[in-house]
Amino acid sequence: MAWPSVYLKMGFINSTVDLTQLPAAETLSFQSLQKNYRNVLLIEWAIVTTTLLLAAVAFYFISQEKKSSYHLLIAGAVVIISSVYFLFQQKAFPLAGYAVRDFDVCYKSGWLTRSLRIIPFNRIQNCTVQSGPLERKYGVASLIIYTAGSDGGDVKIPGLLQQDADSLRQFILIKIQKEDEGI
Repeated sequence: MAWPSVYLKMGFINSTVDLTQLPAAETLSFQSLQKNYRNVLLIEWAIVTTTLLLAAVAFYFISQEKKSSYHLLIAGAVVIISSVYFLFQQKAFPLAGYAVRDFDVCYKSGWLTRSLRIIPFNRIQNCTVQSGPLERKYGVASLIIYTAGSDGGDVKIPGLLQQDADSLRQFILIKIQKEDEGI
C-alpha cells in the first residue's frame, strides 16, 4: 500500500517499536501497604460476617417454616462466601503495592486477577485522602486519585500511613499544578 502524498510531504514515518527496548513494569520497586491495614480488613470482614450471620439467625426465628432446610442452606452460604472472601483478602494483601515515579503513580493489586494501574500525572484531575473510623484508629488512610477521560479511571490506594497519604496527596497536587502551568 502506498502512503498518500500528504503524509510523505509531512515526513510522516510510523516505524515499529523494538519491544525489547521498552521499560519493564516488573522492575518497579513497589511500596507495600501498611500491616495495620490488614487489621482494618480483618475487622471489617468480621463485622460484615457477623451481621450476615445474625440476619440468618433472625430469619430463622421470624420464619414460619422452622423445619425447612433453607435456614441451614442460607447460614452455610454465608459461612462459605465469607470464608472465600477472607481467603482472597489474605492472599491478595501481600501482593498489593504502589510506586511513585517522575511522571506517574503505579498501583498493583489482586491475587487471582492481577492488576497494574499506571496513572500519568498529566491525566490526574484531583486526589483526596479518605479514612473511616477503623482506618483512623489504626493510623491508615486511602489515597483516591481522580483521572480525566476514561471510564473507571479512578484509582484508590488503600493502606497508607495517614501522614504518607497526606504527603503523597500534596506531592501529586503540586505535580499536576506544574503540569497545568507547563513547568
